[in-house]
Amino acid sequence: MNASAASKTLSASAVWFRRDLRDFDHAALYHALKASQKVFCLFVFDTDILDKLPSRSDRRVDFILRSVLELRAALRQKGGDLLIAHGSARTLVPDLARRLHVEAVFTNHDYEPSARDRDAAVAESLGQAGVAFHTFKDQAIFEKSEVLTGQGTSFKVFTAYKNAWLDKLD
Repeated sequence: MNASAASKTLSASAVWFRRDLRDFDHAALYHALKASQKVFCLFVFDTDILDKLPSRSDRRVDFILRSVLELRAALRQKGGDLLIAHGSARTLVPDLARRLHVEAVFTNHDYEPSARDRDAAVAESLGQAGVAFHTFKDQAIFEKSEVLTGQGTSFKVFTAYKNAWLDKLD
């Protein structure tokens, strides 16, 4: 996975929306639009997640559906669209990338262990097809190893972390 976009202009790319269902202040969308002549937007109702829910009428899914439809409307208002798919993202994202003939898929970082495993599988599948996979920091101000102790290790005391975080913010 690479956090920097390709240096040459891409003919087509895709933005894979996940938790970040907005058409503004969206790092992956910004980088895809900057790097590509044509950008496809997509959202996958991931059955690897949905099939584990206790009920088919889960209110969280209804909320996500409404948010996805709002995002689609906002993109359409700006002359774009949102492809909405249902299935395993591990296979659907690479399949859609192939069918759309994109050179890269852009998305924002997802931090949960199962999401990181999914992203690694998607990146590997895309890579085998010659499609780049770019991820970006978007939903956090600082992430991963951006705030560390003076010795370069993780903080063990919250107050010390908070103070270092606030110092770095300035």
